[in-house]
Amino acid sequence: MGIITLLTDFGHDNWFVATMKGVIKTISPSADIVDISHEIPNHSVTDAAFVLRNACPYFPPGTVHCAVVDPGVGSDRAALAVETDRARFVAPDNGLISYALEGRELRHAVRIENERYMRSPVSRTFHGRDVFAPAAAHLDAGVAVTALGPAAETFVRLAASTPQRLSDAEIVGHVLHVDRFGNLITDLHETFVAELLAAAPGQYFRLLVRDHEVRRLVGSYAEGRAGELVALIGSSGYLEIAVNRGSARETVDIQEGGEFILKVL
Repeated sequence: MGIITLLTDFGHDNWFVATMKGVIKTISPSADIVDISHEIPNHSVTDAAFVLRNACPYFPPGTVHCAVVDPGVGSDRAALAVETDRARFVAPDNGLISYALEGRELRHAVRIENERYMRSPVSRTFHGRDVFAPAAAHLDAGVAVTALGPAAETFVRLAASTPQRLSDAEIVGHVLHVDRFGNLITDLHETFVAELLAAAPGQYFRLLVRDHEVRRLVGSYAEGRAGELVALIGSSGYLEIAVNRGSARETVDIQEGGEFILKVL
């Protein structure tokens, strides 16, 4: 018996998460259930994928990650179970686990179709309870991934967001995720930023987002003056745009997918 994580957009004002936990405990009573988040924006598969990628490396090998952000529930989209060299995942086939699989050895990927490992009957609207929670619990209890169904030859993968170079010293970046504090997490990895700065004669930093300009790359949020728009490398290893004691999202009025320009001189 090990750890099962839960990641959903179900919130906490209903019975959905508790019901999934009840199903898991019925099948695998000793499972240690850890909530990653249930506050993913409704139907936002990309937000869920980003959160899962940042959380799952910190769990022990063998952890089962049960992720359900599923706008296609009840349709013909597949239900997936995937095993890597470090963890196992159960999730809808909509790209949710894409980022978490980056850099991992893929051992097995199957479509969850074996009714033995589902609740019966299966609701058309609550596969979290009837398909994914049972699958996660059975994996935790020792069932092999390959027992859950036939091999998934292909499955949905989200396209990776990458910066676009306009020149050696000018790039277009994108907002990957907006956290609850309004910090804008971008697709500029710290190694990419370091290379840009190292190649610039004066290592002068200038970031343009809409009609706002960021001129300081700081080490922590607290280094920014109250209300100041700054950039920093966050705990995820990516460049963030932030406002000390404020919200960068509200300041610059930008959402996930929004673009900005970074120049180093």
